[in-house]
Amino acid sequence: MKIVIFEDSHCTNLYPLGLFCPLYEVSIGSWTLHSMVNLLDVPVLTAVRKHLQFNNVEKNITEAIGNDPILFLNASIEPGVCYLEILKDIIKSGDPFISTSGNRVSAALIPPEKRLPENISTLEISPHLLEMELPLEREMFKTIDWPHESVGSHLKLFSSNIEKVISTGNYQEKQPGVFTGENVTLAPTAVIETRDGPVIIDSGVNIMHFTYLEGPIHIGSNSTIIEHSSLKDQTSIGPRCKIGGEIEASTIDSLSNKQHHGFLGHSWVGKWVNLGAGTSSSDLKNTYGKIRVEYNGNKFETGMQFIGSVIGDYAKTAVNTSLFTGKIVGVCSMIYGTVTTNVPSFSNYARSFGQVTEISIEQIMKTQARMFLRRDVKQTERDRALMKSVFELTLHERTISEEQINF
Repeated sequence: MKIVIFEDSHCTNLYPLGLFCPLYEVSIGSWTLHSMVNLLDVPVLTAVRKHLQFNNVEKNITEAIGNDPILFLNASIEPGVCYLEILKDIIKSGDPFISTSGNRVSAALIPPEKRLPENISTLEISPHLLEMELPLEREMFKTIDWPHESVGSHLKLFSSNIEKVISTGNYQEKQPGVFTGENVTLAPTAVIETRDGPVIIDSGVNIMHFTYLEGPIHIGSNSTIIEHSSLKDQTSIGPRCKIGGEIEASTIDSLSNKQHHGFLGHSWVGKWVNLGAGTSSSDLKNTYGKIRVEYNGNKFETGMQFIGSVIGDYAKTAVNTSLFTGKIVGVCSMIYGTVTTNVPSFSNYARSFGQVTEISIEQIMKTQARMFLRRDVKQTERDRALMKSVFELTLHERTISEEQINF
């Protein structure tokens, strides 16, 4: 048997998530779907959107599949290790089926005698699976369908996911509930509370003086936690981040900085993001009511009382930026002042000062190159090509009139 993780036509609803990487590489609850599936020790193939393919042709996955039974998994399935036993049972039985999550195909197992058409594109996989008339099973996997759901899924999955992080990682339990990798620097004035869950500190992390760490939390490798920081309540920090201020119930992906004071709660932050000093994201309405989010001019009832911000890759905030609850910040945006609406990708957003303008692709690529050099990373032609593709994919966000700037 082989597994194919595929992206479908609904991926655009998740922007800014998954613009610079496949959705199966997006970190939710300290795991990615790809990393989770790789624990199964079954050959894994992937089918991604065209802008993430760099040979400029659609992959012919039918050739790679061969004549094996194939388990198709939607790349938007939330990466919960709780699904591992279900996947093991599916692989063991080998029985054909199809399962949905909402109006999306979440998973399907097709036998060798059923084949996909040759040269099928990734966006055509779901329709063809539906046409095969496979036995319909109950909802087996939950997909993440909108950006704000990344926050809810993170909170739901985090506790069980970090148990798997501990069991599959190379950690030492330095004190009850505190698990560390190699070469961790932990200041003697740091306070660690593990009453409600473990504190996981990966290799090479530097915890500076007077920090407060309250589990369950997970700090990725080679990150720095600045003095007087407070991390608590299901927070996941990716590798090579610089973190300061107060953070709770949030994900910050790799190579991002929140180095100074300011609050971030119930939020998802992508890669290569920089949050300036004093940046704070509200995660609770003054009315204590359930939070609505807005996409393409349509409002969604989240059913959640706490949601902060969803901030796309390469976004940057100026000092003392304030974000209202439930705001979606596009990739490569630069933000100033108070954020009361969603922020288009590749935009200078200073709406509280009466200005929202597009950032040129040339300026963004120069900024990326400078940022990369600060982390000893060299910008490649592939990086530049991907940036240009994402710029074009998000053009519609910046053509909406000022009165309709929520996208």
